[in-house]
Amino acid sequence: MNRRTAMTSMAALSLASTAIPAWALQENLRVHTSSPGSTGFTFTTTMQTIVQRETPIRMSVTSGQTSTRSTLDAANGNVDLFISSPAINHYMKNGTQMFKDMPNASDLFRNVRQVVNFPLGPYHIITYADSGIETLEDCRGRRIFIGPPGGAATTVGLAIMESATGMKPGDYEQAKLDWSSGQQAFQDRQVDLAIIPTELPSAAIMQFALLGKIKLITIPDEAFTKSPLADMLKIPGRTITDIAPDIYGENQINDEPIKAVGSWVGIGSHTGVDADTVYAVTKAMFDNIADMHATAEWMNVFTAETALLQLNAPVHAGAYRWYKENGIPVPEEFIPPEAS
Repeated sequence: MNRRTAMTSMAALSLASTAIPAWALQENLRVHTSSPGSTGFTFTTTMQTIVQRETPIRMSVTSGQTSTRSTLDAANGNVDLFISSPAINHYMKNGTQMFKDMPNASDLFRNVRQVVNFPLGPYHIITYADSGIETLEDCRGRRIFIGPPGGAATTVGLAIMESATGMKPGDYEQAKLDWSSGQQAFQDRQVDLAIIPTELPSAAIMQFALLGKIKLITIPDEAFTKSPLADMLKIPGRTITDIAPDIYGENQINDEPIKAVGSWVGIGSHTGVDADTVYAVTKAMFDNIADMHATAEWMNVFTAETALLQLNAPVHAGAYRWYKENGIPVPEEFIPPEAS
């Protein structure tokens, strides 16, 4: 028996309870994820490991992708699974923000589907203790990194700055970098402050704390009630959360909890991906949920019951089948038309 035959045989056994023959699955999936070391990257690669171990499905993963680009690629059928964002879903469906000049954005959104959601973590607003920055007001004239241009996270960072201080780019210098370059720039002290959405606790933030004393900057309470931040908090996928003042050890110099914007993301897909395949992917993840949880502490909050929180796109027909079989209620407005 050759290696491929053996692999297919084992996968067929693992799928026996689903009544899906291994040969019926779409074996090669194109997958987009975020930068290495990020929450989305960790989730995607854990999913990839489990799915490729349990099924004949292979995943070709491309990292360093933004949810904006990936959602558009998926809507056009050019990527099969990707790190999705409820905010991007909202903007695409309504043809606003980065999609405002795309007349067919809402039509394309009809092709987008959701598999699971999970918490990305809070937006950490981080500076070094000796930077002289005590509040966001101190960023005037400073060089700061708030995410890649055109990304959903960047719109949140811009909103935080404007609602907390009234400042827009020009009042401070916006470092227009991708995630990897932006975090490297902060580590090298080429930017004075960075706004980074990441898990809690975050390995990236912990790394900064190992290099020197850091301070997390809080968002003033009144900023949450002002536009544009108040408007963004009405979109699914955005929450208000606290970060403990000592979560990153003795090199974190905060004395009180930090108010932050929390964020949810997910695994998205599109209507053209085979339903049996997405069913098998969904089943593999939840059948091996202990392996997901063992990957990182923050992943313990990911369960079948939390996977549909902050939803604002129809669930993929294959994932819907799994949720329905396992008694997980899917809100009526997100039941895919093709599954009815």
